[in-house]
Amino acid sequence: MKKTVFQQVVGLTLSILLLTACGAPANPEPTIAPTPTSAPTAAEVGFITGTVHLPSPPTPAMVIYAVDANTQTWAFTETQAADGEASFTISVPPGTYQVFGAVASGTSTGLGYSLDDRTLAFVTVSANQTASGINVRPPSEGACGATYGTPASPDGRFAAVTISEDCPAATQEALSNQPQAATMDGGRIEFQANTDTWYTNGSLTPNQTIRFTLYAMQGQQMNVTLSADSDLSADLIVTAADGSLPLPVSPMTTWNRTLPASQDYYVEVHSLSTQNISYSLQIQIPASPSTSTLLYSPVSNEVCQILQETASQSIALAFSMEPNGYFADPLTGETGSGCILTAMATGMKFSDPASVKSNLVNGFLGWEEQTQYQGDGPSGSATAMTRDMGLMLIAVEWIPSPDANCPADQPISACNLTPEQKMYTIQVSAAQK
Repeated sequence: MKKTVFQQVVGLTLSILLLTACGAPANPEPTIAPTPTSAPTAAEVGFITGTVHLPSPPTPAMVIYAVDANTQTWAFTETQAADGEASFTISVPPGTYQVFGAVASGTSTGLGYSLDDRTLAFVTVSANQTASGINVRPPSEGACGATYGTPASPDGRFAAVTISEDCPAATQEALSNQPQAATMDGGRIEFQANTDTWYTNGSLTPNQTIRFTLYAMQGQQMNVTLSADSDLSADLIVTAADGSLPLPVSPMTTWNRTLPASQDYYVEVHSLSTQNISYSLQIQIPASPSTSTLLYSPVSNEVCQILQETASQSIALAFSMEPNGYFADPLTGETGSGCILTAMATGMKFSDPASVKSNLVNGFLGWEEQTQYQGDGPSGSATAMTRDMGLMLIAVEWIPSPDANCPADQPISACNLTPEQKMYTIQVSAAQK
């Protein structure tokens, strides 16, 4: 992926543009005194990204829908014509969606995201997370034509597609007797910048499984924790793409191991209950120890929550909270752990990164901005603030959505983007000595 001018300058530390300076000043007070605030009401969103294509190129303009069958929540996007695959991004509330599409100039759907070519798969989306790698395509063909159907579009634009009525009875019966896939695709896990922990929750029907995919490096330690309605209601299974990890003894709710190779790993949650169950899943890959001294420690959970509420109120957007994430001072190189707050939105909500940063700075009363940490670019803005023994880093950045197709040989400012194609990430990190 092409790096923006902002990304090239910030390097690997919180995507912050750095100016040379000394470390942040400290006050002799030992802890950060909390400033009470009220929690705002803000909508949480996630993203579904992927590609769409027909059996052979080119791919015409397409319409892609994401529909939550339980809540009837739905969203859609339209893609431009492409020589090969076309990329898409859909912003949705947290939920479990089926994703399907149609040719924009057509009269019915018929393309979808499926794992078995018999049924549409489910995609689980959590707040501030992205379900990626969703391939919307036509089904394979058999004696009955298309081997899976797609529902009518929720806006009434396209009709449903079903198995042909002319299909021979024997073939129809064989299809109906095939076991339905019980595995949902949870999508590809993407850790937020400068965090080492990913979290999600959801629900499963009896005997149902959801699979998450992530890429991790050889030698990294991966810790996985599953919580469910009861210890015997769900099972945790972790496998590797090359088969190097043996199947665990079931049932299991925790898994810890140094990874044997750099590759994809699959984390599955399988229901063992005869009733619908709720679950939560946490995956942690701690940052490798660095040569710098670990000097920073997290602020208290109370302070972290107050900072979360203040950030959310300042820009009317919900922030996720990781109380004990990786923290690094970009000026001194000192590292440790801190409170990591993250929010995501599109350019429909924000006009530019600098104004978002300014609103956050103005919202944190009692904190003093440190000019040596300030930096601005066409796609990002950053600063830092101090209070007592605490240091807080603020970084706001947007990147083009996958369907933007920005030229790789031109600066990001030359890419003609719509507000929906600017995908913002806002991060506030706080720690103390």
